[in-house]
Amino acid sequence: MSVNTRVLVNDFEYIQASSLGEVLELLDRHGADAKVLAGGTDLVIQMKLGRKTPKLVVDISKLQELKELEDGATVRIGAGCRYVDALELLKRNGRCHSLVEAIESIGKIQVLAVGSIGGNLCNGSPKSDTAPPLITYGAKVRVMSAHAERIIPLREFHAGFNKTVMATNEVMTSIEFDAPDERMASAFRKIARVACDISKLTCAVALARDGDVCSWCRIALGAAGPVPQQPEAAAALLAGQTIDDALLDQVADEVSRAIDPPKAGRCSAEYRREAAGVLFKDAFATAWERARC
Repeated sequence: MSVNTRVLVNDFEYIQASSLGEVLELLDRHGADAKVLAGGTDLVIQMKLGRKTPKLVVDISKLQELKELEDGATVRIGAGCRYVDALELLKRNGRCHSLVEAIESIGKIQVLAVGSIGGNLCNGSPKSDTAPPLITYGAKVRVMSAHAERIIPLREFHAGFNKTVMATNEVMTSIEFDAPDERMASAFRKIARVACDISKLTCAVALARDGDVCSWCRIALGAAGPVPQQPEAAAALLAGQTIDDALLDQVADEVSRAIDPPKAGRCSAEYRREAAGVLFKDAFATAWERARC
């Protein structure tokens, strides 16, 4: 039976929240029966397909307190900030190359004009384009309920396929990370069926360079497992080492072995393993050259 994806078939109550306090109170009262609507680029599609059937939709898109941006020693992006507004800040910062590339890979202006980094993360999808770069930045997310606030390292945020550690009465308020210094550079690479499509595989690399020596490196991959993959053993091979082709081949092999790719979907597990090492070397080469400047 085909599904008409243009129609919302299930009844639900809609409330456009006027304050964060109102959002927290509604989520606390309704729990799993409520869903938060930010840009709606994923939730509305899931509702049309019947995969999500909330009894209450809480619209937070007008809340300015979730759209604040800060560019100082700490980069702070409000969870409700639109991609286009976040891009303006990140490009002005000039050191967040991989996150800029990840957002731009989404491509479609219709999505960039309404979607948000917070929404992209809260979906819990391992295919999230923004998660790998942010993980390599050591980012943290701030979440709130009516009773408490938590700060969660993004590397610990995903809890399984389309799952996060957030409780049903919590909302994400911001994403935060230390501003990259002049020794750090990063890059993001993505494989998709066509431009602007959902990822088959992504890889983000962040590193610090001292001449020909890699001081440290972080690697994260998307669409490579049930959660974003973080091959720490591979990254550790680079720390304090002089970079040459033989070492990069060794690290690429370790990256390929370390991921846990799904056996079905947009490509095979074997393809993802092979591509992971290639994407890593491509992203590393770009970040390494950027770090020279």
